[in-house]
Amino acid sequence: MSSSDEPDAVRPGWENFAERPVPEVHGATTAPEAELAGVLQRRHEELAAARGASASAATRVHATLFELAMLIGTLEQQVNRAGVPREAVDEKLRHRELKNVKDRMLDVLRGAGVEVRDPKGLTADEVLDWADPVHWLQSPEFDAEVVAETNEYAVFHDGAVVRFAQVVMGAPAPAPASAPALAPASAPKPEPEPEAPPEPDSQVKPEPGTEMPPPGQTPAPTDT
Repeated sequence: MSSSDEPDAVRPGWENFAERPVPEVHGATTAPEAELAGVLQRRHEELAAARGASASAATRVHATLFELAMLIGTLEQQVNRAGVPREAVDEKLRHRELKNVKDRMLDVLRGAGVEVRDPKGLTADEVLDWADPVHWLQSPEFDAEVVAETNEYAVFHDGAVVRFAQVVMGAPAPAPASAPALAPASAPKPEPEPEAPPEPDSQVKPEPGTEMPPPGQTPAPTDT
């Protein structure tokens, strides 16, 4: 029997409920308003802490950007100097100056948790999660699928990839298709030797009524 079939007399009503005192916690009563106020206060503190962490992170990012801006200015000076003709002996000095600026920029990024990686020479399995192939190059010089060229480096932040590398992948050249085997050529049949012409009969039979000249004598011509 369902509850809808029960008579109204047995159904619970408000008269069946009675007020009871609020339970005490450690000797003190906790009103619902006070409990709600405590929850809101803790939530407010958590949000304030998150805002503070975000502000600190933004400050660090700004400091990193300002440092990089200064180094980019220094790099521009070095590039401008590189355009001025110099003696050949200054080529090594020019390279060292540019390399120093590059290393300082990378050090600033590493201090902010940013890392730049060049995947050139790595196998396809090693860069599967942080490189996008933009082109494939097949050549016999490759023994396996590797990064042949790097168009753009990958960028990591705190160990996680935030910008994928753009690469050209190298792959082994496909093996040439083998030509079908040819059947051995049959040997030509020997041509039959030509038959020798019949030898002429050395003895000529005389016609009836003619006399044969003696041997060694030419027969006289006959009148026709």
